[in-house]
Amino acid sequence: MKSEESPFPSSWWGIGLASAGVDTRPDVGTYGRYTFSDLPALPFELNGSYDWLRRQVQHDEWAINADGEGDLSALLTACAAAGLPLPADFVTFLQSPELPGRVRSSTACFLDLAGAPMPSPTGKGWLIRFLADQQGCLYWYLYLTEDGADHAVLSTMEFYDPQDRGPSDPETEAPNDIRFCAESFEAFICRYWLENEIFFADVDGTPLPEGAAEYLERYRK
Repeated sequence: MKSEESPFPSSWWGIGLASAGVDTRPDVGTYGRYTFSDLPALPFELNGSYDWLRRQVQHDEWAINADGEGDLSALLTACAAAGLPLPADFVTFLQSPELPGRVRSSTACFLDLAGAPMPSPTGKGWLIRFLADQQGCLYWYLYLTEDGADHAVLSTMEFYDPQDRGPSDPETEAPNDIRFCAESFEAFICRYWLENEIFFADVDGTPLPEGAAEYLERYRK
């Protein structure tokens, strides 16, 4: 899904990249909300195979699957009952025993998979939470159109879960805070992985990851 096709405003919640020479990504705290249209093109072919990620190393620390919760089989069952297909790149990643262990988070985010989809508070579609910040200050959701024919990734500070949802209360919900942040699940994982590996390379004094030099050069222009 393209950003202009979604019912949400667009932003990228992420870490600062000022130390890598990207002036438009200043450090403003744990996360900053940056201009989506400034994001450079990703330096990999995204075709659902995750070949670009399979070439990377596994990590014992800071990987997003370290403290993850959730059962993909329960979600698949709930979506099948609702007649809602899940994107192939989403299923491939979460069914893999190795791919999540290649994605690190500098802010200790972890996989936190919802057991069922829930109606989106904006637009005619569905939300499925899949990633959470360790401190509960930011969450990422798969957004599915009403028929599941298209998808995107959203981010928000609000926690949405079908198990915990009570009567709608407009004073406690902030649907205007929801931001479109990626055209597909694989695109989100790729950018998230790449930017966090840039962070770790800077902090640890290790070489930049594959594709990072090209990504940063595009960003600086």
